[in-house]
Amino acid sequence: MTKDNHRPLVFLDIETTGATARTSRITEIGAIRVENGKVVKEFRQLVNPEQPVPLFITRMTGIHDEMLWDAPLFQTIADELEMFLDGALFIAHNVTFDYGFIRAEFEKIGRKFSMDRACTVRLSRRLHPEHRSHRLDLVIERMQVEVLNRHRAYDDAEVLWKFFQEEYQTHGAHLFDHLQKVTSVAR
Repeated sequence: MTKDNHRPLVFLDIETTGATARTSRITEIGAIRVENGKVVKEFRQLVNPEQPVPLFITRMTGIHDEMLWDAPLFQTIADELEMFLDGALFIAHNVTFDYGFIRAEFEKIGRKFSMDRACTVRLSRRLHPEHRSHRLDLVIERMQVEVLNRHRAYDDAEVLWKFFQEEYQTHGAHLFDHLQKVTSVAR
């Protein structure tokens, strides 16, 4: 990633049927595309995971099997998602999780997926070493923002965008220097 702060940013969150991309699937994708500091596109999509949603996931997210029966399969939305992400920096909280699932879904349909990506957990640690934990719930509490639907993909992606905006107010363009330090380059 260059220090150019004009690169599009995509703040993304997913909900899934479990913890590992090998055995679990995506149930929801929420994303916000930001160009030159302005939201230019939003992506909100339930995804049919082709497997049952465990009860503990339903209790956490509110997403249940009946909601997903008529939702599109990932392969149906893959082109739209790829265009939405095109040329942007993929940003998520614990980016390895979200990126790993998106990449696995593309692999399941025979397509490669590779993007530069940045982690807001790592960014929060870098900017706020005085805090012991950087879980999203604690970041939300520190920012004192209201989240209507915690553990829903779009709402959590929106929190990441708000976090970024708040940090930009504090650090200005230097935030992009910090962001560069927590970015993994596509290989």
